[in-house]
Amino acid sequence: MNKDNSDIIDYPKIKCPFVREKIKGHYVVTPQIEEGYEWVFEDPGVKAVDKLHGTNLCCMFDKGILIHIDNRSTRVLEDPCACLTANMSSAIVRMIEGVLHALERGWIENDFTGRVYGELIGPTINGNLHQMVTHYFVPFDYLQKKCHWKSWVNNKYPKNFESLSNWFKELPSLFSQRMKANEGLAEGLVFYHPDGRLAKLRRDMFESTTPP
Repeated sequence: MNKDNSDIIDYPKIKCPFVREKIKGHYVVTPQIEEGYEWVFEDPGVKAVDKLHGTNLCCMFDKGILIHIDNRSTRVLEDPCACLTANMSSAIVRMIEGVLHALERGWIENDFTGRVYGELIGPTINGNLHQMVTHYFVPFDYLQKKCHWKSWVNNKYPKNFESLSNWFKELPSLFSQRMKANEGLAEGLVFYHPDGRLAKLRRDMFESTTPP
């Protein structure tokens, strides 16, 4: 990878497609659609993809060799090979473990060069919602291809606030199902437009799914 292409580039922040307001000290969505986000519910080809409850990483590869790991706007790993020592931090161990499992499962091509954005999940990450026994780095591209709801693309159900609110009460994680980990609830959905636009919804954005 060219050194000029190894700068830290954070994954874009993703907005909610509904207008939110503060209720009982917690920001929740309202039935009003955010201006410019009508595409989530109206445009063809939009995917509703499983949103994992992990920590966002950018992993950079040069011909299949991991060279950098960034966590949002911070470079947390400059040289993986140099860091493989007995006193390396547990956080680095988790990240490398997750990347190795992604390579083993073919989520990242062995000779890949470039950036891979995704979520690190596992036993020590955010309460381990997905009940993994080890750590995995899950690329967003993999989730978009393998963990999206065909019922959304095929317009099988109404795409409105009431329907989504009811769906989120029992929305399972497609990734967890694929990993045969559990039948637990998903953290949310990320909506992908064919032209690259993104939007997201989390379960805790709905008042009926938040704790009292």
